[in-house]
Amino acid sequence: MLPNVSIFEVSIVLAALVVASIVYLYFRDRQMIGGLKEFLKEGKYKLQVQLPIKSPFIYEKLSRVTSYNGWLKPDMPYTLILGIRTTGSGKEDRISYQYIGFYFPPQAQLSDEWLDGWKKKVAERGDNWAARSGMEKTEKNWGSKGAPDNLPIRAARLDGGVILAWNGLHIRDHVQARIDDVLASL
Repeated sequence: MLPNVSIFEVSIVLAALVVASIVYLYFRDRQMIGGLKEFLKEGKYKLQVQLPIKSPFIYEKLSRVTSYNGWLKPDMPYTLILGIRTTGSGKEDRISYQYIGFYFPPQAQLSDEWLDGWKKKVAERGDNWAARSGMEKTEKNWGSKGAPDNLPIRAARLDGGVILAWNGLHIRDHVQARIDDVLASL
């Protein structure tokens, strides 16, 4: 038998749960943003005012884009590019997409064979990113979650350098995972 509980008491408990959830999400968000800031500080990244290339994530208009100069390894400079694209016009249909990009300038001297390996990964996605990158897509059905995060959305040679880009949250773990993927491919 259930104890005799009033609607008021149930409402108070539910309100407390909602407030606790909001507070938790707020602090978790602050922690994730702080983790990225710490990552940039530890890596001695320098904010770059201008992007090194035009349209790193193919789209002409992004809601926000920021770039930082850093070193992937001691002899390899690169620019970390973080972009956000928002679609939809109302609150209900607004969607934000986050992108992580690495631009390697010409002095990185990345070979066409190395770049071809990344282009094949774009094609493996089996979605429209392959076509946007000039690749023939491999037919895949990843289900409702889509392609894995480690498969890039773009791999191209631009202005003598190379751009690699992924869908991904702007958090330390996601950026570090992409760095690890690139380092493993060198």
